[in-house]
Amino acid sequence: MSSASNEASWNEGCRGYWYTTAGHGYCSNATNYPSYGYWTTYDCNVEIDTQHYDSLYSGYVGKFDTHECTFKINKTHVGL
Repeated sequence: MSSASNEASWNEGCRGYWYTTAGHGYCSNATNYPSYGYWTTYDCNVEIDTQHYDSLYSGYVGKFDTHECTFKINKTHVGL
C-alpha cells in the first residue's frame, strides 16, 4: 500500500499530490477567479517534466489531471 505526499500549502484552493510514479491535482475549493485555470507540473525523476493546464469552475472539489512518470515522480505542483 502506497501513501501520498502532497504540497504543504494550498494555491487558490488546490494543491498537488504524488505517489511513487503518478501525480494529480486536487481542489478542496477552486477559487482562482476569474479564470479558474491551474497549471499542474509533474517533476519526473529521469524524463522531462510535464505541465498541464486545466480550467475548472468556481468551488470545484475533487481530483483533476493526472500524469504517470515512467520511473519515479519527485513531486507535483499546482500553480496559477
